[in-house]
Amino acid sequence: MKTPLSGITMYTDLLWEGNITASEQQEFLSRMKTETEKLQWMMDCLIKISRLEVGAIELSPVPAGIKQTISDSISSVYSAASKKDISIKTADFKDISVLQDRKWTCEAMTNILENAVKYSKLNQEIDIAVDLLPLYTKISITDHGIGIPPDEWNLIFKRFYRGRNVKNVEGAGLGLYLASLILQKQGGYILVDSKVGHYTTFSMFLQNCKK
Repeated sequence: MKTPLSGITMYTDLLWEGNITASEQQEFLSRMKTETEKLQWMMDCLIKISRLEVGAIELSPVPAGIKQTISDSISSVYSAASKKDISIKTADFKDISVLQDRKWTCEAMTNILENAVKYSKLNQEIDIAVDLLPLYTKISITDHGIGIPPDEWNLIFKRFYRGRNVKNVEGAGLGLYLASLILQKQGGYILVDSKVGHYTTFSMFLQNCKK
């Protein structure tokens, strides 16, 4: 939180001094808004995490089709993906009913998609595939960005952890931890597979409905 707070303080001081042009004033106000939004996002994540950890929020998984959840998640990141000319493609599949709290499953999936967009270069593609397994349904999200070294595969799901090769990209190390926590609360889990410089696949596993 220190980084956005420092930015807000600096721009406030510059505006307070007043020795700036009108265009500089608009630029500083715009940057302050951006830093404030980052701070708000981090606060929201931390509150959600703490409430989930202590059981103040109870998830209510019920049988629901996964197709709508995927569609809602894609809609949440569509604007960010469009700015980088990134296309998100979903392989054809029949809708599958899984045990999920749709609101929270969508949040977990959106966090993973946001990372996929963030760490992908311009004009790339993100692929989503759904596979029905005996006990679980697997939702795989693959980007073709920077990749993750094998020795970090377990570490990236820890709170506040950020990989060695993303130090120059803004982030707080909260999104994947929150996604993993949400899936655990629904009896599911998440795995990662990656090759540095080629691809990263996050696979979410949600319980199938008992027949």
